[in-house]
Amino acid sequence: MKTPYLTLFFFLVSFCSTAQKSFQIPDSISNKTYEELITEIDRYKNDSIKLFVYLNTYIEKAKRENNKDRLIVGYRKTLKEFPEEEALKYSDSILTIAQSLNDDVLIGKSYIDKAIIYFRFKNYNKSLSSYLIADKYITEKNDIYTQYKIKYGIANMKSYLGHHQEALDLFTECKNFYGQQEGYNNRLGYLHSLCSMGRSNFRLKNYDVCSQINELGIKESEEEDLSLIHTYFIQSEGINQYQKNNYQKSIKLLSASLPEIIRNEDFVNVAVNYFYLGKDYLKLNNDEKGIAYLQKVDSILQEHDYANLDLRETYEIFINYYKEKGDLENQLLYTNRLLEADKILEKNYKDLVSTIYKEYDTAALIASKDNLEKTLKRNTIISYTVYCFGGLVILVISLLLIRNYKKQKVYKLKYEELIAKTENKETKPEEVVEVTEEATDDLDINQDIIVKILNGLEAFENREGFLNAGINQSALAEDLNTNTSYLSKVINHYKGKNFNSYLNELRVNHAVTLLKNSSVHRRYTIKALAEELGFSNPRSFSDAFFSQTGIKPSYFIKQLEKEPAPLLSA
Repeated sequence: MKTPYLTLFFFLVSFCSTAQKSFQIPDSISNKTYEELITEIDRYKNDSIKLFVYLNTYIEKAKRENNKDRLIVGYRKTLKEFPEEEALKYSDSILTIAQSLNDDVLIGKSYIDKAIIYFRFKNYNKSLSSYLIADKYITEKNDIYTQYKIKYGIANMKSYLGHHQEALDLFTECKNFYGQQEGYNNRLGYLHSLCSMGRSNFRLKNYDVCSQINELGIKESEEEDLSLIHTYFIQSEGINQYQKNNYQKSIKLLSASLPEIIRNEDFVNVAVNYFYLGKDYLKLNNDEKGIAYLQKVDSILQEHDYANLDLRETYEIFINYYKEKGDLENQLLYTNRLLEADKILEKNYKDLVSTIYKEYDTAALIASKDNLEKTLKRNTIISYTVYCFGGLVILVISLLLIRNYKKQKVYKLKYEELIAKTENKETKPEEVVEVTEEATDDLDINQDIIVKILNGLEAFENREGFLNAGINQSALAEDLNTNTSYLSKVINHYKGKNFNSYLNELRVNHAVTLLKNSSVHRRYTIKALAEELGFSNPRSFSDAFFSQTGIKPSYFIKQLEKEPAPLLSA
């Protein structure tokens, strides 16, 4: 297992003082040749302590002897052992030496080092820029191997952008070139190109071709004991088996490849494994396991602030899953996550396409730009519109549901209060109105006239004269042998309201009693009830009822039907 990056850095800078305590350096180590030290470095590539002892010895030897070529080799051996910032410092040292030697090939290779570091840490824009700078230094030189390294790097960029046929063409060229060469590095180049060809065929839906390539890669990498690339061929076939609907086989292959990919600290491919494992289990109707794996994908993407076109589907699956479950909260959460992923994709894609188009201007790349714009339109603009609108709709629906719930709660309370008030009124004797001298003085009306008007109003209420649609203040005043001024003052003082409010209150109270006692009237339309109660139209009745009770007559009727109250005694 590797020593943590920061520990390794200080370990190297301090000339391996910690390592010397745990690993005794032979006295003869400083006398070893460069070739012997490289042999030891390659031997101990999985033992961080010993690896850095030999690396440091190699670098210090090159410095003492001012051997710049060997110093570059030593620095280059350290690049993959450090986090991005420290690895770039060593690549800068290589570039500085290359520039001091005025060697275009070395300068080009140093930019390839940078490109690989940036790509390893998913900084695709800077990786592409470094490849393009390297290409300018290498193109004029007779260094075919390095030119194919650049071609392989550009193919990776095309694959990331979704131009899979163009990527496949380049990977195939690289495979053919490396396959004709001798040596360990060319062999690795061949196998990596072959693996990438499999992935490109998978994305082009050539699943049988992908399987053939993976089977060949698994066989050849196993024979040569190349465990890491062997693992990636197994992973590739696991993904391919998902598309062939062989879900159990897919799970077996993906699970077998996962530990080595985790050890390689390749968070993107760890997420890819979890993604397809999640989809496998969902297809097998094991939602619990499937969603758990997809949640691991989400955790990785959030931790690394990363997105790509393949893993973007994670959030679409979540949204549809929680939509079916009626889980608005999680639906909204993953809608927002999808929008965040699209922002990352939109930025990365625009920057990458702009650089390729301006600095690597070939006919094929110009044509691919059109395809990319279509992809962007589909994957960003449409997604933003659909999911923003969807998120807004979800939010509005949620607010309306909450508002309706609260309103229904208030209505139910108002209904219960109205029923209780009605029952209380039935059992409580009516208060006797006393006409005092003080009231007589305030109203400036003779006491006998006040009493006469009050008695007349009582008779008017008892005979239900308020149900007469044509009744108004003038007609009632005439009926009580008084004038409208006196009638208005008495109603305002003793009833606490104006004539129209008084009339509406009587009608609404009658409506409440009528509806509570009569199931027949509960089947009336609002219009028919309004006419029977003396209102000029259904709207006036509904508004008066709501103003007095806090609920609509339709709601009151519905609740009575749902929870019939005891009938009033005759």
